[in-house]
Amino acid sequence: MCYNSRMGVRFLPLGFLVALVLAGCQSASPPDPWAAAGMDAAERPDVPRLRESFLASDNLPERLRRLDELESQVLHLAEHEPLKLGAIGAAILDIHKSSLAGHHALTRFYRHVDSGKAAALHGAWAGLIKADMAKGAAGTRADPYLAMTRMEARMFVVSESMTPVGSIYQSSENHPFAMLVIARPDAGPLQRFHFSLEGVHRGLREELRREIGDAALSPSTLLGLLARGGDTAAQVAIGALLIARDQNEDAVGWLQAASRLGNVLANTMLARIFWQQSMQAETNEDRQAALDGVMENYLHAIALGSSDAMYALGGLYLSGAFGEDNRASGIPLLRQASELDHSDALLYLAHLHGTGEMVESDPAKAEAYFIRSASLNNAAARLSYARYLMAQGREGRQPAGDERAIGWLKELAEKQADPEAMLLLGNLHARGLAARQNIRTAYRWYRDAAETAPNDASIVNEVAWTLTVSDLDRLRRVRYANRIMTAMMEVDAEARAQPEYLDTWAATFAATGDFGEAVRLQQLALKQAADAERHDVLGILQEHLNLFMAGKPVIEQAP
Repeated sequence: MCYNSRMGVRFLPLGFLVALVLAGCQSASPPDPWAAAGMDAAERPDVPRLRESFLASDNLPERLRRLDELESQVLHLAEHEPLKLGAIGAAILDIHKSSLAGHHALTRFYRHVDSGKAAALHGAWAGLIKADMAKGAAGTRADPYLAMTRMEARMFVVSESMTPVGSIYQSSENHPFAMLVIARPDAGPLQRFHFSLEGVHRGLREELRREIGDAALSPSTLLGLLARGGDTAAQVAIGALLIARDQNEDAVGWLQAASRLGNVLANTMLARIFWQQSMQAETNEDRQAALDGVMENYLHAIALGSSDAMYALGGLYLSGAFGEDNRASGIPLLRQASELDHSDALLYLAHLHGTGEMVESDPAKAEAYFIRSASLNNAAARLSYARYLMAQGREGRQPAGDERAIGWLKELAEKQADPEAMLLLGNLHARGLAARQNIRTAYRWYRDAAETAPNDASIVNEVAWTLTVSDLDRLRRVRYANRIMTAMMEVDAEARAQPEYLDTWAATFAATGDFGEAVRLQQLALKQAADAERHDVLGILQEHLNLFMAGKPVIEQAP
């Protein structure tokens, strides 16, 4: 069993699980480690009972503080100095018998000194503790794993053969004190693990209650206590709180302290602060200093494996933020992020290859990038891919389209009631792209889109235009189109001020034979476009007016 961040940890039988702690993923199940340690099933420890006993101790704050200090040493020494772990692991277990860090330390120590039976015993303990920490949870923010201490949370990640590179404390109604740990595997994108830290929360509240009483207890107070002690997760959390309050200058100090200790979240937050400062700078010198801060922090985050930083910095290069001559430097960063399955980077590359901007125009590459991004559950990519297929069809290429495209859109339409997905399902069925052409099914999806979002001007306009002017005779539903367009336009003053929407409204009247009203609305559309100097639409608006004045409707390829 190897860890998969999208599926959570699936705990297999205990003997197999312990092998993961000791030796990583293997193809064959080893013997039961309890038997290897000379113990039978009746002697296996009750981890939940031991945990509750520890939390009920009279001197919990002091014991937690000492436990944190010793577990921190395990994290620093486990890889390169296993001989030092024997004394540290024993000291940890004197404080808390079911500490994952303590048993991990002794597993490493006894393996190093070739004591297989003792290593198997502590490995079995470690496996049992991990199973208790997970308890079938998904490791998400809504369904976190359980950890006694912040170091136990990090040790869980280490035991999954990953390196912690960032963390932040979080809170929710169900989990008042939790921590997100960002971890780097040997290969692939960074992974996210959420842990509930009720033990730490209980100890901190008890300690603060002794010092300042109940009245002053708050999440900020708890974070402040930890942050002043050098806890980078707390420093990042305080930085995030200050950013939310528009106190960026105050946030910088906390985040810089965390970044010096390698917290990737601090780097990405600092980069965003410096970018905002660069946009607000009044002098070129100040702007350049802020851009240097953006670059420095994104590069630190990239060195820690952040595909988000690769994507963000690549986008800034392509936008010209670092000069027009450097725009092309964004492409390798996007490709680097795409190799780590960053769905937004894949989507960006799809658009670039589709338009030929900064790279060669390549429909095959564009489609491949769209599909990879969409397959990663990126809703924007699923919608964009359908739009791309339609554009290719209008250009005469008539792509087959990935067979999953319809299913992706249906998922958005049915589970999220997304009207754009419904509209695009109508388009694909109307043209027979990624699906067999079916005009009846297309019309049903168009109706669903309009009825789901009757006041969304862009959705209603596109549905009405398609059902009014389509060159597919069986698709035209002109009276229905006129009805939904009129209902929307009569209540939406902003839509009535847009010449494109007036053009559609006029076309629906022309299609139903009311050319007088069509001409009146089209003349209004032309006036609004002229007043707004919308030279991009004046020509087509005039062409449509000429048709209406000649008693003819608009018919064109649609969708």
